[in-house]
Amino acid sequence: MATSVPALTLALLLAASRGSAQSLMVASPAVAIDDRTHTGSVILINDGADPVETSISVFYGYPVTDSLGRMFLRTFTSVDDTMPSAAEWVQSFPRRFQVPARSRRTVRLLVTPPEGLPSGEYWARLVIAAQEGRVAVAGVADTSNVRVALNLVVRSIIGLFYRQGSVTTGVTLDKLRAAVEGDSIVGRGLLTRQGNAAFVGSLTAELKDSAGAVRARTLLPLGVYYTLEPRFALSRREIPAGRYQLAVQVASVRPDVPAGVLLAASPVAQTIDVVLQ
Repeated sequence: MATSVPALTLALLLAASRGSAQSLMVASPAVAIDDRTHTGSVILINDGADPVETSISVFYGYPVTDSLGRMFLRTFTSVDDTMPSAAEWVQSFPRRFQVPARSRRTVRLLVTPPEGLPSGEYWARLVIAAQEGRVAVAGVADTSNVRVALNLVVRSIIGLFYRQGSVTTGVTLDKLRAAVEGDSIVGRGLLTRQGNAAFVGSLTAELKDSAGAVRARTLLPLGVYYTLEPRFALSRREIPAGRYQLAVQVASVRPDVPAGVLLAASPVAQTIDVVLQ
C-alpha cells in the first residue's frame, strides 16, 4: 500500500535541510553503500546550545510527480518482493542517542542483504528524528497554574542506496514543453531512468535570445527512480516580447550530494522554441 510525503518534506530527501527551530543538521543528504563493505555512516551536527535527543528509523520510498509536476515522496506501508527495498536490511548503531551541544556524532550503518541478491541498486530512506525541546501552547486558560506545552520533534529524511554488483544509470528526456503563466515560463519534461540504478542529478533550464545570450536560468535537483515529470519555472520579468529558445539539460551533477553517491551518466539535452507576447 502506498502513501505520500508532501514536497516540503521531500526537500529533505536529497538536500540537507534544517528548520528555523532546528539545531541538528544532517551533514549529507544521501549515503551510498556497496556490497564490498556493507557499511556506511551519517554525520549529525548539533550547533545549538542544548543537547538533542535523536533516533533513527528506516522505511522504503522514492520521489514521484503528481499531475501538476509537483514532486513528493511515495512511501509504502507494506513492501513486496518485487520492490527494490533495502529498508529491512539496514541497521543503525546506535539507534537512539543524544548529540551534545555544539558537537557532532557519527552514526554507523550496516546493511545485511539476503544471499543471492541480484545485481542492482536497492533503496531505503533514513528518518533522523530530533527532539528539539518544548514549545508553550498559547491561548490556554491558566486558572489553575497548569502550563501546556508541546514537544517539538523535527524529522529529516535522507536517501540510502545499497549497490549490489554492477550498477549503471542514465536518463532520457522526452515531451519537453513550456507555457507562459503570469510572470513565469513554466516547463515540464518526461524523464525516464535507464539502467538498474536511480539517476541522481539536476535539470538545468536556460532561456536564450537570438544571439545565444542567457536571459533566465533555473536549476532543479532531482532523483529519477522510475519516471519523473517535474515542473520547473523561469522568471520572464524584464524580458521583452519575442522568440526565444528554451534549452534544457539533465546531468548527473549535484553540488549538495557527495561524489560517492553520484553514478556516471551521459547528460541529455533538448531545445524548444518559446514565444513571449
